[in-house]
Amino acid sequence: MNFIFRAFMIILFCSSFVFSANAKVVAAISTMKGLVTVKPIGSRKYIPAYKGQMIKSGEWIKTKDGVFVAIVFLDGSNIKIQQQTEVKITSYRMTAKDLKTNLNMSKGQAWSDVADQGSGGEFVITTPTAVASVKGTEFDLAYDAENDETTLIVVEGEISFAGELGEIIAKAMQSSKNGADPIDIKPEDIPTWQKNTDPSFALKLKPDKKGKQKVEEIIKVNIQILNAKSKIFNDSFKGTVAVSSQSSDLILSADGSSWSNSTNVNINRGRGVVQVKSSRQGKPAMIASLDDSESKIIEFEYYQSNTQKRANQNKLANLAKIKENNKLSKLIQENILLRSQVIKGLGNLNSILQKLETGELEIDGDPTLNNNGDGTYTVKMIVKPR
Repeated sequence: MNFIFRAFMIILFCSSFVFSANAKVVAAISTMKGLVTVKPIGSRKYIPAYKGQMIKSGEWIKTKDGVFVAIVFLDGSNIKIQQQTEVKITSYRMTAKDLKTNLNMSKGQAWSDVADQGSGGEFVITTPTAVASVKGTEFDLAYDAENDETTLIVVEGEISFAGELGEIIAKAMQSSKNGADPIDIKPEDIPTWQKNTDPSFALKLKPDKKGKQKVEEIIKVNIQILNAKSKIFNDSFKGTVAVSSQSSDLILSADGSSWSNSTNVNINRGRGVVQVKSSRQGKPAMIASLDDSESKIIEFEYYQSNTQKRANQNKLANLAKIKENNKLSKLIQENILLRSQVIKGLGNLNSILQKLETGELEIDGDPTLNNNGDGTYTVKMIVKPR
């Protein structure tokens, strides 16, 4: 079978990397129902979210059909996000007490209970057709992308609302579309969807092994379905739980035969099992999600044993001889392998080294050797099919 394979490996005597980000935590997911996804800063891809997850300024939250999420901000403001909604959250501190928060809602609907913003704070929700500025109130804002129309309903307080039809002040029990003159509403006109966002189920994840495990060691995680309120085991549930890893190094399998970064697990009589293993040292995590349930996260800890390090070091020494790279051979002989990993591409380090030994793969060009200046060295190499 012809395929394209190109793996970038950092191997051998590698010092630790520390990544930092300027993005600040501004909110947390308090409740959820179904598979909520978050798009981290700098990423094009949405990934599964979980209850209790911290939300950073600049991240996007998305819900699909039948999915709801509630988030709470640092100032105590609570926002419930309707199904089929996509919103970007931006917030930063203007003073020691005041926050400036903006929700950019590209589609969908949100119910907001905004805490008093004080004299210097600001809470704003924008849609493609309108801007709602709040000082502290309870309201619903919905953007209909098909009709390009934003509808505001104020329950308590008042809101400055600007749209294509003007800029108005909407008071309690009033509504406006795209900034048109507000009209009075009745209690029966107030949306009720925000009262029905609690999940029916909860997930319990229990691994068969605890503590640190060697790289490539398989852990079986038992999945149980519980009643969300009572936490009582539901032995009559039958369905499918979606599981996905938070790291490309952690792979999953529903049956032990095929492995990937995500899979579906069949649940019968309220129980199911997923198998996990990691190709590198670290603390990877897995998220399990189910329709009408809160998602659940579980973290594992893997380490590379001295035996595994020596085996990889011997394989690298053989490769250096084959490549007739005297500098690399000497480096391997005189130092100890600290860490190794695949940083881009498919597969894990052990399988790639094995295929290099058998000739199925070959090194593309000469390995790059870098002196880190702290007594350690980093070797980078690119691998391709022969």
